[in-house]
Amino acid sequence: MPIPTIHVGCTHFAHGRLQAQVNSQGLQPVACVDINLEAAREGVASIDDAPEDLAERIYTTITEAKEKHEAQACLIYASTTVHAKLFVESLNLGMHTLCVKPIATTQAEFHEIIQAHKANPGLMLVQGQNKRWNPAAAKMREWLQEDEGIGEMLAGECRFWIRQNLYTGPDSRQPDAYVDGLFFHAGTSHQLDQLVAAKGLPKYVTAHIHNRRDPALGQIHAWGTAGGNALMEYANGAPFSYTGTRAGHASPFGWSGHWSFHGEKGDLRRDAGHLQLFRLGKTVEDLNLQDLHAGLIEDDRLQFDAFAQAIANGTDRDWMQDTTLGTWILMEACNESARTHERIDVETFAKKMLA
Repeated sequence: MPIPTIHVGCTHFAHGRLQAQVNSQGLQPVACVDINLEAAREGVASIDDAPEDLAERIYTTITEAKEKHEAQACLIYASTTVHAKLFVESLNLGMHTLCVKPIATTQAEFHEIIQAHKANPGLMLVQGQNKRWNPAAAKMREWLQEDEGIGEMLAGECRFWIRQNLYTGPDSRQPDAYVDGLFFHAGTSHQLDQLVAAKGLPKYVTAHIHNRRDPALGQIHAWGTAGGNALMEYANGAPFSYTGTRAGHASPFGWSGHWSFHGEKGDLRRDAGHLQLFRLGKTVEDLNLQDLHAGLIEDDRLQFDAFAQAIANGTDRDWMQDTTLGTWILMEACNESARTHERIDVETFAKKMLA
């Protein structure tokens, strides 16, 4: 039986996530939450195959929706600046919760979420990271983990380069234009989440942010929004380098980034959905797989079904929860390093964040 779920957000990007939930096999929307009821009703009414009368089951708070409907899970797709507040509300109402990245914009917000989870330890706490679920990302993870892949990772890199407009007016739907540090928490999180999902957290990180300002793109007064670089060091000494910008002068690369890894048994190269595995000077595999789906609806459908399986029977539950939280911790460790100009011990930092 599908898990009864409350869906927060019915318009803009959240509208596609509601469609993904309807498309999923494991979750069933029983109510929606949105502060703009009129727009939300229009959004829900346009969802294909939506449950009957769902457009009449829209509320302005998670608490009201939970009072009127039995729900075991909650999906949060609201403005970034209210993620932490909504996450805490959902957990304290007894629901397994997945919130789109970033779940928090400050360390204080993250601590509030962790304390709410400690008060409700049986619930799943997941930062939504939809780009780890498509076939191309899954194959890269397989080659990084399995014996038939690259073996022990000795080095790696990722390059990410786009031109993204963050500013859409005084009521911008892009809080990244106003909130400090959201390049590492939002722009780069998709690539680094795929790394953490496959290889776990590095031992150390040293990071820097770009100082570019471009009012036309919404790169204005906020610190750490345009781009950044990071050098990560794994326990075996393997370095992984990351460089990215979303304030580029052109758009030569897409959201997925360009990857290369060197391992004891082989090397891996990935450009979006094109993946190659090399061994002993020869190409072992050369694949073209689905990378990002149009509108990311299928990517989120895969994520939602994985979330439902984790709730229902524990499939990959610890991995899904721990690695998505680990991604937030790593991105904040990058910000911490960029702010302090110091090399951060990630294990020590994670213990502080989870305390």
